[in-house]
Amino acid sequence: MSGTTFKMTQLVGESPDGIEAAVATALATSASKVHGQTWLVVTDIRANLGENGTVDRWQVSVDVAFKVDS
Repeated sequence: MSGTTFKMTQLVGESPDGIEAAVATALATSASKVHGQTWLVVTDIRANLGENGTVDRWQVSVDVAFKVDS
């Protein structure tokens, strides 16, 4: 049988520098603990507002796929 199996896990990354930086934070933290990250789906984007009403940090939820070793 040929095919590939993936395991999905949800991560939340946070950054004051924007959405892409928040995704990169989640991936970098995860990559230091596990191997085989293959693809992701952004499932939610949130922003935290500071006291002056402007965005002070972004949060991004991602479902990350890891290839299951055979």
